[in-house]
Amino acid sequence: MPEFRTRPLLLASTTAMLFCSAPSFAQTGSAPAVPDEEAQTSQAGINDIVVTARRRAESQQDTPVTVTAVTGAELQAKGITDAARLAQVTPGINFDAFPKSAPRLWFRGVGGGAGSAGGDPSSVAFLDGVYLARPAMLGIDFYDMERVEVLKGPQGTLWGKNVVAGAVNFITAKPVDRFESTAQLTFGEYGQLNGNLMLNAPITDGIAARLVLGAETNDGFRKTVDGRALDDENKLSARLHVRADIGERSSLLLSADIANQDLSDTSRFNVFLLPFTPGKGYADYDNPRRANPDHLGFNTSKTGGARAEFSTDLGFANWTTTAAWRTLDFDYANDLDGTDVATNALIGLPVSGIQVFQVESADSYSAETRLSSNGGGAFNWVAGLYYNHDDIHRQRETQQSATPTTINRFFGHAKNNSYAVFGEAEYGFDFGLKLLAGGRYTKERKVYRARRLTGSLAAPTTAYDTADSPGVFDDGIFTYRVGANWRFNENIFAFATVSTGFKAGAFQEQPSNAALARVPTDPERGTNYEIGLKTDWLDRRLRVNVSAFRMKYRDFQTAKVVPDATQGPTGSRVTVDSGDATIKGVETEVIIAPARWIDATVRYTYLDPYFTDFVQTSAFLADGTPVITNGAGNRLSRTPKHALAADLGVQTSEDADWGWLRAQVSMDYQSDIYDNNINDFLEYRKARTLIDASLTYHLDDRFSVRLWGRNLTDKTYRIWQTGNSFYHYVQYGAPRQFGVTFSAALR
Repeated sequence: MPEFRTRPLLLASTTAMLFCSAPSFAQTGSAPAVPDEEAQTSQAGINDIVVTARRRAESQQDTPVTVTAVTGAELQAKGITDAARLAQVTPGINFDAFPKSAPRLWFRGVGGGAGSAGGDPSSVAFLDGVYLARPAMLGIDFYDMERVEVLKGPQGTLWGKNVVAGAVNFITAKPVDRFESTAQLTFGEYGQLNGNLMLNAPITDGIAARLVLGAETNDGFRKTVDGRALDDENKLSARLHVRADIGERSSLLLSADIANQDLSDTSRFNVFLLPFTPGKGYADYDNPRRANPDHLGFNTSKTGGARAEFSTDLGFANWTTTAAWRTLDFDYANDLDGTDVATNALIGLPVSGIQVFQVESADSYSAETRLSSNGGGAFNWVAGLYYNHDDIHRQRETQQSATPTTINRFFGHAKNNSYAVFGEAEYGFDFGLKLLAGGRYTKERKVYRARRLTGSLAAPTTAYDTADSPGVFDDGIFTYRVGANWRFNENIFAFATVSTGFKAGAFQEQPSNAALARVPTDPERGTNYEIGLKTDWLDRRLRVNVSAFRMKYRDFQTAKVVPDATQGPTGSRVTVDSGDATIKGVETEVIIAPARWIDATVRYTYLDPYFTDFVQTSAFLADGTPVITNGAGNRLSRTPKHALAADLGVQTSEDADWGWLRAQVSMDYQSDIYDNNINDFLEYRKARTLIDASLTYHLDDRFSVRLWGRNLTDKTYRIWQTGNSFYHYVQYGAPRQFGVTFSAALR
């Protein structure tokens, strides 16, 4: 693609900086390798991370929210460059990789949505507080992040567009008033070649800029039988911040970013041919490396945006106003069956092939203005106004032929407007108790137009078009959070909250007629009861945080691809059903740093998510009659009961003249998962454990070389699947991979 002709230049410049700039580094003297607020271990124990989960800066250990904070240094050390790998270090969240460039997040069993142009995500992502309206907008650059905050449970008071299940906020590093730069170059198996560069410089007194460039590529973890790439990665990205001080109390931050992904087709394997064991599901292929699609599809997306933030200190409060625009162009084509016509005939598939197409463009505009009290007193508060407008065009089609001659394409166009007023206040008593209460009133209006084309490709006909009489969702909803927290002493902090959230009603992506195209679902609503304890022990060498929750969930919108015989023997349709659920769980985090040479982190999540009321449309017969299945009592999809992420690090003293070494081993465990809400073991993922390791040599606090390995046991594990009575197609995660990363920093 033309966009990738700049990759060699970027990688060359990154390499030059890594290996040719040592003299300039030597002139600067040493500097800390990571920002002061990052989680580090020292002789004083475990340092805190400053988070903004409540829209103001405070210690993670003083925040009455279950939040996992991952620092920018940790992202780089673990090679976390996308949402899939982020989920591996934060148990309690999961993702749907269909397609890879548009991951959908699940928090505590709740997620999905946003497939249809008339749907929103239940679990939401933000970039510097800006709502990312579509899954493919998650294709942002993870390099030079200050931190990532993963907020568990409803965030229906302080966060824009309302958050019903959980949120991830990506917080990028901002300009500082000194020159500094970092660079990173990675080589790995499967043609892995990544280059990243950050340059920060003061332009003049009170004005500074920060530029980040990135390129990621590999030749594909799997191949076609004739050697073409499958599951490959090709990404270019750029981000620029410019900060200007306006007087002594005000500042203006202007930001822009873009990320472009150009991937080949995703590999698929039909496990329908393998043994099926009741209670265990279909067997997996041993070391699947080759697939044989009759058409090599593609997976492209371009996303980015611009943001302006003005902030000023009014004395009694900080006033912050943000205006932002996010955009997306996304195009996807996939040979779902993953093989050729002859093989499909041999295995008895009644059609020659199955092709999936998705095209989407979206623009999202948002504005927020808020006042936050200056801390220090007994009474603290946040209040503000929010507006969001989304304009989304989407097409989707599933073709039952290796070479289609007909069309069955669904078009959706949604215009969504969201208005909100919000506030939260907290009062602290002298003896350590604080009481908090907050609320948000949100007005949502969606206008959804749908069109369907059928017939021959040469002369398609319009089955229906609701442009002149669209579907409308229009509702206003109040959500709230109340709670109390108590700091017993400098080491023990306890909290209890009741919080609510909602998601607006959704429109179907593939409605069979105009009447269904105009009918939205009811909005999702969640009420969460949570208690937590955050503690530090042994002179801050041991940290133990634990929280327990119970969430009542109403009108949970479940989107599912189901068989549709009205469209042929292997036809399918995306349906949206609603159900009620109860989700219980425990979240824990334990950090141990008994000495400078050893540290460990263990995060464990237990979830018990089940439907209390759920009737799913599991198929459509040839005459259009829906097949209904009662799923009450079933576990929610894509949700392991047990999830564990653990790290063990050992390092030598940093005082040696030759530098120091650090070795780290990481484990990510998930118990079994159902990918459907019926729990029939047809779409079932077995428990799996992934192990990564690295060995890093630090010449000093500026230069390092890291040898790393991922999925060391070469575990074969599923990340997505779908099936019916003729097939069961599986997508597998990345195999074992080794590599080396060179890093340099000048501060």
